[in-house]
Amino acid sequence: MSADNRSVHTDALATLGIIIDDTQARDAIHLAVEPVTAGQRLHPGDHVGLDGERKAVRRGVKLLGIVDPFLDVNVDEGQKFWLIVYPRQISSLRHVWEHPDFVASGETGAAVSNKATSEKWLRDFVARSDCPDYDTVLKLAVGQSVTINEDYGPSYKDGDYIQINGSDAHGEIPPEFWTHVEIVSGQKIPQDERPTFFSCGC
Repeated sequence: MSADNRSVHTDALATLGIIIDDTQARDAIHLAVEPVTAGQRLHPGDHVGLDGERKAVRRGVKLLGIVDPFLDVNVDEGQKFWLIVYPRQISSLRHVWEHPDFVASGETGAAVSNKATSEKWLRDFVARSDCPDYDTVLKLAVGQSVTINEDYGPSYKDGDYIQINGSDAHGEIPPEFWTHVEIVSGQKIPQDERPTFFSCGC
């Protein structure tokens, strides 16, 4: 009988992508995979992320994983393939998985808990940021026009800014804000519709 007493949480996944030592033993792992479309010609094992059209490319994006390394052919633009997500990045794994940089799948209970986590993140962000209440910010983030004060006109999303009229609001909007907005709202927010600052007209 084996004397290997490693827990499920200290298996090979903990060291995948890292040079290992003699203490490691044979194991099996789960890796998160997502079917995606190539935005350019790609090679097996290429490190890629998703552009504004949710297509896999090598540069100018946050890298999320690699092109299926088991392919024996290149992937042409427009072809679909498995994106293997970097290990230790996903927030839930139940064969259908959740990850903060992908819209929630909605296929398991994990999506519900992931949504709750994202809502908490957004509420905490709003509470510590110089901007209006959670519901107002969420509406503006998904592109709705909101009037906070009739004297100042509607607030809206435009270019690099979420323009908030009638309320003192300013500050940076981090990239993860948009990931959580997508999860909570269930809407995909294109890269060119993700402002990076709050601005006020008051």
